[in-house]
Amino acid sequence: MNLRHIEIFHAVYVNGSVSAAARALNVSQPSVSKTLRHAETLLGFDLFQRIGGRLVPTEDAHNLFADVAEIQERVRALREAGRNMRTGGGGR
Repeated sequence: MNLRHIEIFHAVYVNGSVSAAARALNVSQPSVSKTLRHAETLLGFDLFQRIGGRLVPTEDAHNLFADVAEIQERVRALREAGRNMRTGGGGR
């Protein structure tokens, strides 16, 4: 999985749907769906079950989420450090 796959998976998991994830990321719903399917193909297993038009995280998704959440937090911290450095606030 690349960083974009991780970002999309995290957004869908946290927001509960592809459309809510798309709104949160300010991208199109088809883009989120396509990237999520690509991530699942690369992994070789489904991250979500499609049940009655809703996405339900699989056990594998639950197992991955802690690591993905940690990565997302590290990326957020890196972006914040970059902003701080740019505005003269220094790094960490």
